[in-house]
Amino acid sequence: MVKVGRNIAKLRNQTGITQMGLADLMGISHQAVSNWERGETMPDISKLPQLAEVFGVSIDEILENSKGTQLLKHVLDHTTEGYLQNNDISIEEISEVAPILRTEQVDEVFESVKDRMAISDLVSIAPFLSEELIDECARKAFEHDGMSSLMPIAPFVSEETIDEIGRTVFNQKGISSLLPIAPFVSDELIDEIARKDFEDAGLSSLVSIAPFIREELLNEFARTSFEAGGISSLVSMAPFISDEVLDECARKAFELEGVHALQSIAPFVSTEVMDECARKAFAL
Repeated sequence: MVKVGRNIAKLRNQTGITQMGLADLMGISHQAVSNWERGETMPDISKLPQLAEVFGVSIDEILENSKGTQLLKHVLDHTTEGYLQNNDISIEEISEVAPILRTEQVDEVFESVKDRMAISDLVSIAPFLSEELIDECARKAFEHDGMSSLMPIAPFVSEETIDEIGRTVFNQKGISSLLPIAPFVSDELIDEIARKDFEDAGLSSLVSIAPFIREELLNEFARTSFEAGGISSLVSMAPFISDEVLDECARKAFELEGVHALQSIAPFVSTEVMDECARKAFAL
């Protein structure tokens, strides 16, 4: 984009047109031209023929006859299918022109190469592909290479597909295996699997994905765990349980077992509650 932007600025200056004048001729804002020339954005593909006409040059000259220029010309001429059948297109060529193509055009080009591309190759063009195509590639990568193969493109995979994969991984390998994709899993699925794992294995089993579990749900689990296993059952998850619930459980533990019961959890209980319990213990 930087190279093309500099080229547009050079051609505009050679033609003797101001940024405002070019904007008027193109029917766009002055800011859009400025963004092109600073390399922050690229002209929309529909603007390239008009831009070439204004400067009296070919599209090749605007794009510096770069790797993607031939591909782009065929997209403009609606001859993409034939070009793709007779030429090997690289991911670099696609990524070069993707920012100025429509999503369906990027999809069409990528369809011709997807079977010989690794999932990691998708990173440079993932923002320009349709969610449906990204999801298709994600499912295939998961089936062949497992969840780790998804990490480069996880931010672009739909939540529905991430959840589908996440549920499969959880059922096969347990909750800790979800950690790599936990930031992309829906709150609803996190709640579902956290509740199931808590019921099956207790509060400590949730440590690996605790940062992704809603505090409200963690507090519910903490109260249940305390009632069943005492204050010590909360230690492993204490950093993720709310201060309010920890203080609540600490007071109950003190009332039931005395101040010694708070030893394991003391670093996580508020100073006010620890002081309160200490005063009561001293008074006794």
